[in-house]
Amino acid sequence: MIPEQFGRVGVLLMFALLFPAIPLIASYAFYRFRIRPEHHDPIKDATYECGVESEGSAWGQFHARYYLFALGFVIFDVEVVFLYPWAVVHGGLGFTALFEAVLFIGILALGLGYAWRRRALEWR
Repeated sequence: MIPEQFGRVGVLLMFALLFPAIPLIASYAFYRFRIRPEHHDPIKDATYECGVESEGSAWGQFHARYYLFALGFVIFDVEVVFLYPWAVVHGGLGFTALFEAVLFIGILALGLGYAWRRRALEWR
């Protein structure tokens, strides 16, 4: 039984190594057989390939609040993902599952209250 399990892991490991290696090998083969061009077109080397030319530096800094808003969205979006299966099978779970769901929502509400108190949700 153990060699069979190691065989499965070996097959998965083989796919994990071959999946990224095949495009790299193909790219090298295209280069060696001169199928792909050696020099890029000047338009291809441009910073922005289509549309309006970009203005300013590419090293523009974003305000940290942007990341806080994104992180808050992800946290509360994941809350909905975790609560949906509970809501679907609500009838057969009983009081314990209801208590766990209320506890989960309560912890998230504490986090929201903390972020609100720290004024992390205000866009200044």
